[in-house]
Amino acid sequence: MSFMNYIYKFFGFEGDDVKVVKKKTTPRATYNLKVSQKLPDEIDGVRVYYPETLADAKEKVELLKKNTPYFIDFRGCSSADRASALDYYQGVIDVLGAKMEYVDKNLYIFLPKNMEIEKD
Repeated sequence: MSFMNYIYKFFGFEGDDVKVVKKKTTPRATYNLKVSQKLPDEIDGVRVYYPETLADAKEKVELLKKNTPYFIDFRGCSSADRASALDYYQGVIDVLGAKMEYVDKNLYIFLPKNMEIEKD
């Protein structure tokens, strides 16, 4: 008789042939939050972009060259792509004299040269 059988008997289970059977688990369902949430297209008249890859984020650099401010929300990117994109943007910002400011979790605003945010 094994140790576990003594414990089972102590708690009121009868017999020495009690076996532990692991329940098979099914993987949890995943949900696509992009479909279920309505994400804003603009914040205070400034366009918001939601890149999913590093290449998508790099495409938006042209807007800085055209002196257009914009937000980028990195919630659709992996953490590696997000880090790479922020490193890339830091180099672009240094070259163009633009600014990047952290707004909220995964949300950044990119401002062209000679443009600032008015804070309350």
